[in-house]
Amino acid sequence: MEIINKYELSLGLEPFDVLGFRSEEELNQEISKLIEVRSEFKNKSKINSI
Repeated sequence: MEIINKYELSLGLEPFDVLGFRSEEELNQEISKLIEVRSEFKNKSKINSI
């Protein structure tokens, strides 16, 4: 009998619990934090004064 380890590479297809989150909502909150615009980029005048 031959045992085959099959690993499929995918982006975004893993369930939230495999990624270490307790719920889909928790995953979405963390994603929102990652894509949130940083405060120094919200106001162009802050960038120009630096």
